[in-house]
Order: sequence, then structure tokens, then C-alpha cells
Amino acid sequence: MILLYFLLSGITGFIGFKVNALTKGGAIAATIVGTAIAYGFEWRGLLLLGIFFLSSTIWSKYKARKKEAIGDIVEKGSARDQYQVIANGGAAAFAGIMMAFFPSNWWLVFFLSVLAASNSDTWASELGVLSKRPPFHIKKRQFVPPGTSGAVSLFGLIASFLGALLIGSVGALVFDVSLAILLFVTLGGFIGCLFDTLIGASLQEEFRCQICGIKTERHEHCQTATLRIKGFSGLNNDVVNFISSIIGGLSGGIWFL
Repeated sequence: MILLYFLLSGITGFIGFKVNALTKGGAIAATIVGTAIAYGFEWRGLLLLGIFFLSSTIWSKYKARKKEAIGDIVEKGSARDQYQVIANGGAAAFAGIMMAFFPSNWWLVFFLSVLAASNSDTWASELGVLSKRPPFHIKKRQFVPPGTSGAVSLFGLIASFLGALLIGSVGALVFDVSLAILLFVTLGGFIGCLFDTLIGASLQEEFRCQICGIKTERHEHCQTATLRIKGFSGLNNDVVNFISSIIGGLSGGIWFL
């Protein structure tokens, strides 16, 4: 059965690569992550991963031309590389392996909450930038350009909650768990997304272009190396996403400790 799951994950990764939703490295990472999840949670886990991947891809392509304006701010494009795949699905893959060897409802709730946090953050990022009002930076306490880490909008917060709720609802349905777990997973995912914003505002690295002066996540802009003006070196968006997904998983699973 594991070979079948590996094949299904590989096909999904290949399709993602062909539609430019994944890079080649991202497709390989997605295959590994999907297989690990299926190892512990079987087809139900793959279904949840598929919902996350499909909804993320749809929203990343939605009004893509309007999102081009944030291209100078964010570090990467819409095609997810291996680091982004691991950042969003690495903790879920770990949960799949642990579930296979140490079956427990705790790992199930952790897994669902991790995916809820990743989906919540992705929906907030992809839809929040479309808000008619600029986002508000929680540390600087001022409105900033869309796409700036550490900033929120009402539209983005609503999208964030709905993204977590989707994973919680489908997870509760296919795994046949209680309404309480649905609520814990949704809340855990939403909390994970909020921590993503908090870490992004305070600790994530930020750079300034030496040529045009724009603030960006990129290490290079205007064909010149940028200067780090905030945060810890190496604490980029992928690392922040990985940390926040774990926080989301623990926030949902803490009720079962």
C-alpha cells in the first residue's frame, strides 16, 4: 500500500510541477512529504494534504496579475520550492511517521492542526494582499504595503480563519472525530497563523535595497546585494512558516496532553 501512496504522491508532485505550482525540487519534496503522511494517516491524510495543496494553488493563481506588485517585497514566487514544501508540510510528515509507529489521537490532532496552520497562513497571504485597504503592521503600528511580513488586514484575518476551518471541518468528517476536535484544530491553526505574523513582525529578517531603498525579503534587489536591517540572519519566511506550523500543531494538540 505504501508503494501506491508513493505513486499517488509522485503523480501529484509531477502535476504540480507541470502547472508551475511546484519547482522540480518542490515536486520531489512533495512526494516525500505525501508518502510520509500517508504512511501514518493513509488516504485520509493524503486527502487533507491534497485539499491544502489544491486550495493554496488556486488562491496563488487567483488575480495573479494584481499580486505582481508585491513581487519586489516577498522572497519567492508562486511556484513552491522544496524549502517551502518542507516549511508547510514537514511537521505534518513527521506526524505521519510518528502515527505509524506510535498510534495516538494526539498525533492526529497535531497533524490536522499543523495543516490548518499552514492553510490558514497561505490563505491569509494569498487573499490578504487583495484587501482594498493596506495592511496594518502590528509592531510599527502603521499601514504598510501589501505583502509586508508582520502586517494584517481584516480581510486577511477572515481568510486565515476560514482556511483553518476548512482543514478542521474536512478532517473531522473523514477521520470521524468530535466537534470539539474540529474546534481545537481550527483554533490551533488560526493561532499558528497569528504567531507567523508576530514572528514576522519582530524576528524575521528584513532587507533594504541599496539602490532604490525598498524594504524586501530578498537578499538581492536591483542586481545588488541588499542590507539586513531587521531580524535574525537566516530567519526567513520559510523558517517562520515551519515554526508557526509547529506552534499551530501544539496549540491544537495541547488539549489532549
